[in-house]
Amino acid sequence: MNREKVNFLIEHAREEDLEELAKVYLEGYRGLEEYSYTHPEDVKSYMSWLWRRDPEGILVARVDGKTAGFVAGDANWFSKREHKKVGAIHEIVILPEYQGMGVGKALMERILSYFRSKGLDTAELWVGDENYRAIEFYRKLGFREKGRYNYWIRMTLDLNRSKD
Repeated sequence: MNREKVNFLIEHAREEDLEELAKVYLEGYRGLEEYSYTHPEDVKSYMSWLWRRDPEGILVARVDGKTAGFVAGDANWFSKREHKKVGAIHEIVILPEYQGMGVGKALMERILSYFRSKGLDTAELWVGDENYRAIEFYRKLGFREKGRYNYWIRMTLDLNRSKD
């Protein structure tokens, strides 16, 4: 899908944004419910948990004042598989009408830069094994498969690698 790029602003989320981000989450996971929370109250609790983990790591993309998507990163995550602190990407959700316009890539670049600023050398995420668009998106950013658990694929990125 080749869509036109749009102008957007990326900013840090505020606690009062969490309810709106929960709605974006639910809309963004439509069709991929096997990999997500589906009850609004569960999503709100999850968003609160993400906020408590690392409020500085939640970034929102806005187009003309409307939320287009967000990323929830965590610079305080200890990876049991890496045996060290890593930058964990718990969520990246882009509303369908903004996918393919550079919003997700820009959010990922910003969160990876944030992880580097915290002195981290590895980013880690888990993606559903049939979420093919997301898997391809992460591969294009340099993430590599590093293991599986049930229907989840673990992917990592060396944050010290030189950019292409």
